[in-house]
Amino acid sequence: MIILDTNMLWGVSPDNASVDLLKTIRATGVQGVAVPWTVMEELAAQRALKYQEKYDAAFHAHKALRLITPWETNAVMQPLETEKVRRYWRDAFAAILEVLPPSASVLQEAAYREANVISPCKQLEMKGVNKPVKTGSRDAAIWLTAVEYAREHPDETVYFVSKNTNDFGDGSSYKGRARLWRDIQELGDRFKHYASLDPVVAEFTQPTEVDDALVQEQVGTPEAASIIAREAGAKWGADVENMHAFDAPTFLGTLWPDSEDSERPLMGGAGPWITTPYAQVDLVSDVSAYRIGDHVWCTATVRWLLTGLALLGRQAGLGRVGCAWETRLLLSPTRAESQLTILRSSSPRPLTADDFQRLSTPAASASLPGYSAEVWQQLAEWQEAEKPTLLQSALMAMALWAGSRRKDG
Repeated sequence: MIILDTNMLWGVSPDNASVDLLKTIRATGVQGVAVPWTVMEELAAQRALKYQEKYDAAFHAHKALRLITPWETNAVMQPLETEKVRRYWRDAFAAILEVLPPSASVLQEAAYREANVISPCKQLEMKGVNKPVKTGSRDAAIWLTAVEYAREHPDETVYFVSKNTNDFGDGSSYKGRARLWRDIQELGDRFKHYASLDPVVAEFTQPTEVDDALVQEQVGTPEAASIIAREAGAKWGADVENMHAFDAPTFLGTLWPDSEDSERPLMGGAGPWITTPYAQVDLVSDVSAYRIGDHVWCTATVRWLLTGLALLGRQAGLGRVGCAWETRLLLSPTRAESQLTILRSSSPRPLTADDFQRLSTPAASASLPGYSAEVWQQLAEWQEAEKPTLLQSALMAMALWAGSRRKDG
């Protein structure tokens, strides 16, 4: 298990290359990648405090603007939502890392070590404070969580990685930190401590070369397109049981252009998808390859063209909508049973006129439980129409509602 300290993730967003490599190591099953619960809370707190700082500055600027404006303004700031920010970043990092909860004994020992100034805790002279300030209980909780995991999993090796060499050392020596050495002495070679990820990555991965045509071939299969289509449908699709919800997922898309106006497609807000969209690979780029264990694993950026039936935002009715979705994928050209894994993705973007020229005609919508063949035949005909009428849209919504009722029955 690779266990990371907070400083290994300061300023790191879930969409960079270093995180992709960690996801790859975890997804291939070679090693788990985790952080102690204390690290997760520090990461969330860091971003929440920055958000609150910027919010406070914006609040005062907004107030000053209102005072100086000679007419009444209706602009209203959104409420401060620090807990929502924390939840967002917890969820973002949880998609990358496992979280190791501390036991009660770890928390007790961490508090004890700070109270008694035992490594990695310490006391500092603070300006304006008459006596030294004790600190380090969070560092102790992080260290002890990693040690506890190693003790409770005797068949695993723990790779603890931290840039905090002042308190933990660099792993080569624990001079002046005898208590830390005693913590791990019984673990022997099962506890490895590094100040950088480089030696850990080198132990499990080896950069290699791969023919880009193999990657292009693998992402161009119907199976790959089906995986992407289902994922897009899950992220931005309609929940037929909650069609009335105001928080239905939306995305930027392009209305299928008229034949006489194909150079000026109409772009704007759309969604949710009413049916699972059709996915077509458009562009493969930025391919990296690693040998991990007995197989070659690749990461690649793939742009997909998605089309299907969706609500048209502020417009009345439904329409055939297209968008481009860029994904970072993990795949193995040497392991036949492996499936595509989406490491990360960007928000959908509208299609251009050139994008539409490269599209194949989308297949008819796949059926869902509870719908008759006649209903789906009619829905397929409406989907082939460029602009379903408002009546067709209303009937389709009724069909979706009726289908959900049949499914419940």
